[in-house]
Amino acid sequence: MTRKPVVALLTSILLLPASCACGVTANGMQSVRLGTAPGEGAPLWAENLLWVGALALMLAWARQIKRIYRTDAGVPAPKETTE
Repeated sequence: MTRKPVVALLTSILLLPASCACGVTANGMQSVRLGTAPGEGAPLWAENLLWVGALALMLAWARQIKRIYRTDAGVPAPKETTE
């Protein structure tokens, strides 16, 4: 197995679930704040930090995947040959 798919898989396994965890936690805080879920509300700044964290993790994932699979725009793609 080549290095690129392994690095992409590890990056995805680490960053995407962390982003989802931030988003789910922020959504739970929002539900409490809006009164649709029981519990004590957390400060709004904590909820906002979690939303920003989720977005930052998604952007970091996208940037890493772009770096892993970077190709030069001026170089044509290799042609497939059949035998």
